[in-house]
Amino acid sequence: MDSIDKGILKILLKDARTPQRRIAMMLGISPPAVSYRMEKLFGDIIKRFTLYVNPNFLGRYHGYVAFNNLYDWDGDYIAKIECLEETNIYEIDSKSRFELDEKIRKMSEKLGEPKMIYIPNQMPYSPSKFDLKVVGILKEKPLIKPIELAEELGVSSKTIRRHLRYLYSKKFIRLIPIIDLNRAEISIFAVFTSKVEDGKKFFVKYAFTEIEDDKAGIFVNVVDSMDEARDLALKFKREYDKDAEIMITTKYEFL
Repeated sequence: MDSIDKGILKILLKDARTPQRRIAMMLGISPPAVSYRMEKLFGDIIKRFTLYVNPNFLGRYHGYVAFNNLYDWDGDYIAKIECLEETNIYEIDSKSRFELDEKIRKMSEKLGEPKMIYIPNQMPYSPSKFDLKVVGILKEKPLIKPIELAEELGVSSKTIRRHLRYLYSKKFIRLIPIIDLNRAEISIFAVFTSKVEDGKKFFVKYAFTEIEDDKAGIFVNVVDSMDEARDLALKFKREYDKDAEIMITTKYEFL
């Protein structure tokens, strides 16, 4: 792993749809060099790509809950993030806020008192049949090209591109690379804070993703090393929010 390989991985984590030509321009190398390096990264470093579907898109509610990692949750969840702080963060979903609270209660019975609970303000969506067809295919074939998707659905590529722009802009879907962080020698870390505007400005350069409302937010960031992650998180705590929760990721998965 060198700085170019790390640069490719960080770009993909921020936006996995970034074209290779754009990656090449950002890193100052040729497109064939990017293609060659990405082929080498697949398998050992980049395990796969997956399509994350926001539960709101399916008319459901979701939230985030963190527990000590003494036990694992064997029930359903959308995503699981294992953290250096002996913590597992789960993204969970349900049909209603009440059922979401009930799920957290059941998890707490097995896993202990939650270290963090965050259920953002949200408004579930009512997808059309076409929405569901598009997302269903993308879920099975996350790397399918728009023109291939259009052919499979029997519509124009212009229609598909316009619809994909809408789905991505609303954060209903996101293409995510599943990366072996230890072998990649990069670090992902999350900060949970009530200082939302400060978090947006402070982490803008490092942002992988963020989930926030007017009360609180989780800012997930990607940097070169665990030391850099610690330094940035501690600086944010020192300068903006001493009560912020810091979670440095060692492994993540999406189901």
